[in-house]
Amino acid sequence: MTAIGAIAVIYYNGKQARLRALIDLVVHQKTHQELVDATRRVNALHKKGGSWTKHLDPDCQERKDILMILNNQEFIAVGVRLGSFDENTYKQMQYTNVMRLWEASKGFIEEIRREHKKDTLFQDFEKLALRWKKKPIRQIV
Repeated sequence: MTAIGAIAVIYYNGKQARLRALIDLVVHQKTHQELVDATRRVNALHKKGGSWTKHLDPDCQERKDILMILNNQEFIAVGVRLGSFDENTYKQMQYTNVMRLWEASKGFIEEIRREHKKDTLFQDFEKLALRWKKKPIRQIV
């Protein structure tokens, strides 16, 4: 009986650690001024519409902003894949933002992959978004 209790405690502590890590990360994102500013600029770019592929010039500020946000998303997606962050909680908190970013950035990511000849760039972000697209969050009634 003691072994079962110990396993339950270990499992619970691991789940709590993943939740705590995710919450700490989200709080950090909200207070990291450079990331907040880049997100605002990229959201404004998205609202204007059009293709992001025109922002491939390495000196373009929009490219730097887009890459900052995509690198941040890739970091989170890798953390989700490796079990460092709780995916269900992250999905409930950020589903709309992640899906909006994925839809807006697909073409840009394809061009970056072509430019660098690396099909693995942002692959974890892509897999996360495609998995969520297949199973979207349910509307709470």
